[in-house]
Amino acid sequence: MTDEKDDQYLRQLLTLLEGTRQFDTYTSENTGQWQVQPRSSLAGDDAKSHPHQVSHSASHALTVAVNHLQCLRSSVLTERSAKHASPVIRTYAQASLVRGVFENSARAVWLLGPANRLERLTRSLSLQANEVGHGYRLRELAKSQSVKTKKEHLGDLEDLLVEAGALRDDARKALKDRPSYKRIVREAGLELPMGADVAELVWSACSSLAHGDSIGTLMFLDRKIVESDGTVGLAEITGNISLFFHVTYLAVRMVDRGMGLYEQRATAYV
Repeated sequence: MTDEKDDQYLRQLLTLLEGTRQFDTYTSENTGQWQVQPRSSLAGDDAKSHPHQVSHSASHALTVAVNHLQCLRSSVLTERSAKHASPVIRTYAQASLVRGVFENSARAVWLLGPANRLERLTRSLSLQANEVGHGYRLRELAKSQSVKTKKEHLGDLEDLLVEAGALRDDARKALKDRPSYKRIVREAGLELPMGADVAELVWSACSSLAHGDSIGTLMFLDRKIVESDGTVGLAEITGNISLFFHVTYLAVRMVDRGMGLYEQRATAYV
């Protein structure tokens, strides 16, 4: 890639990140931005999922996504004035932030995407069942007691699904078959033009770099061989500006879709 093309992608990246300031209000002090109107889809969802409201799960996911996006923006724009910005591209670390933006906003899209209420409730409560499992494992490690047993907590979630209209066996199966992030990002990707494969590629690429995997380093970063003995080469690894722009662009699109779905589901029927 030429320096000119790098500069073009860098300018596009900076413009994109500046545009994300529109989302900052969603992590500010509560001023009604997450309000759920009576007679809206989410109001009905919340009534049937209390005390594990679907709206709370979705708004929390979007808040976490925007928080990562803000951190990403500030990590790139380290010195900023009215006429000058000094962008900084980190070879690996910023991929962790993009992944945080993408997978959290994808979770919100996955929760809110289905038109069918029972499906939205099933997805939300299956995530809650996942939380229960992780929570009890943490309690075991921390030697901390819980008022309820794990079985009782999962039983409460199962009862909520049954009361919402699910068959007992289907509810039990849904809570045992907890969704992976791979499934979540793929199914969320279907809600956008990017589709399932591109959504998984964005998430997997960022995850690979966040983990420091060699496959991610070799596939997604720029490298220049500076020394070689014929069999082993010493390479200089640098960030790929084109990749960084494209994955960030798609992550922002996922946030935008999540916000749009939340507004749609939280608005009262006319």
